Amino acid sequence: MTKIRIAIGIIVILFLATLVMTGSVYNQMPARVPMHWNIKGEIDGYGPRATVWIIPVIDLAMVALFIGLAWSITKVEKERLAILWMGVSVMVFFVVLQGLILSASLGNKVDMTRWMGAAMSLMFGGMGRSMRDIPRNGLAGIRTPWTMASDEAWQICHHRASKIMVAGGIAGFLVSIILSGVAGILISVGSMLYTLVDSYIATRPDRMKESS
Repeated sequence: MTKIRIAIGIIVILFLATLVMTGSVYNQMPARVPMHWNIKGEIDGYGPRATVWIIPVIDLAMVALFIGLAWSITKVEKERLAILWMGVSVMVFFVVLQGLILSASLGNKVDMTRWMGAAMSLMFGGMGRSMRDIPRNGLAGIRTPWTMASDEAWQICHHRASKIMVAGGIAGFLVSIILSGVAGILISVGSMLYTLVDSYIATRPDRMKESS
């Protein structure tokens, strides 16, 4: 239970961090702030200053979502902890995103593509780390007809997906920092999408019969 409290505490702290960051610089921002960047990392959209509160609102929804999922999906502590750590991964991403938006709004030059690629890769990698401990359910995880067919199929799929997403997240992070944020995003997102293909390969009927 202590580990669960720690995970919830981290989620709440990350939410509060977005509030504190935003509130501390809000009055220093211009009336219009950058809110969208193209694939080259160039600003191509602006919005009123109040739009910087969108991320804190999303974060609040994420707090409720992941805590709600943890208690609605399972009663097993290890499984609840896995869902909460997925929430931590997502919240860290939004903290980084908000920091980048606020910095750009204050007139600083921000390499948005590079840091977004790095943050997104870490988020997918962190989510992947938790995938192996998520129980079969209809709300979170890789939910396809073949993974939902049995607990065995679900576990095989998610143990494999965990390794794929962690590897993709690490590779995407390194590529984002060293080479290109766009390439890093493609690697991490691609690894996540590949888990769908791999889940079918690993749990197709003939493969399951062989394993049994």
